[in-house]
Amino acid sequence: MQPRSTLWWLAVVAACGNDKAAPAAPPPTVADAAVVDAAPTGDADPLAGFVPRHTNYPDVATAMKVVLGDRPRVLGIGEIHERTDRAAASVPTLVRFARELLPAIASQTSDLVIETWTLEPGCQTGVADSRKIEATMKRPAATTNQISSLFGITKANSIKAHVMRLTCADLKAATAGGVDPVALLGLVTRELGRISASAVRYRDEHGEARPIIAVYGGALHNDLYPPRSTREWSYALPVDEATGGRFVELDLYRPEQVEGVELYQREPWYPLVAEAGPDHVVLIERAPHAWLMLLPREP
Repeated sequence: MQPRSTLWWLAVVAACGNDKAAPAAPPPTVADAAVVDAAPTGDADPLAGFVPRHTNYPDVATAMKVVLGDRPRVLGIGEIHERTDRAAASVPTLVRFARELLPAIASQTSDLVIETWTLEPGCQTGVADSRKIEATMKRPAATTNQISSLFGITKANSIKAHVMRLTCADLKAATAGGVDPVALLGLVTRELGRISASAVRYRDEHGEARPIIAVYGGALHNDLYPPRSTREWSYALPVDEATGGRFVELDLYRPEQVEGVELYQREPWYPLVAEAGPDHVVLIERAPHAWLMLLPREP
């Protein structure tokens, strides 16, 4: 079956840090998810006021050489998902990943796990449930073609593409009585973690020469330092353990997406958005093995 090009638009951008004394936040509602990619978690941020280490590079490929210096076995790439109610004139991050970043790592990448799904054969209600999710999360129609193009690039570079496999029961549980964002987050976390771990085992057993398994999805599930309130939605922690500490987190943000948005203004890296320009990439080291790349501004 061909992959159904459906991304889930529930990415929570969680600040990293020690949250032992922080209170847990209530689960997000559909209304929360429809407004922003994340709701404030309520976790204290000990890095407040501290601007993390960062360097400007001329392009994505040059910046990626630095990230790959961490020798990732699994490279978890996160984006802020596009939405119809938050349209931007700049080129979508997914497109820029396909055009600029994936070619830079293709020769070292054996597998790409994509946050999209297929339906189990014979699932009569799956298409309707999928459309319900798409409508609620305000998924742009253009994303379908963008994902299709991404599959083409992986094939051309001999990279094995993987997608999530959901059952009728999975989708029904996530949409019964309306779209349930907590159930969706749980499904995504389960599937991205399962596929990543499976790909690592398979490549290790078969002696694959290319060392990287890349995962592309929302900037919640790849969080290597999640606050307590969102920890259950990060596949990064168990995958990091399974790979002996060789999981690397990389978030890709367009300056146009985060500039002036209150949610991101709380982040320690936010002052660096002002440094973003059309002729360079700002690579931010948020923590060990955790990077954030501010892509060049659109001219």
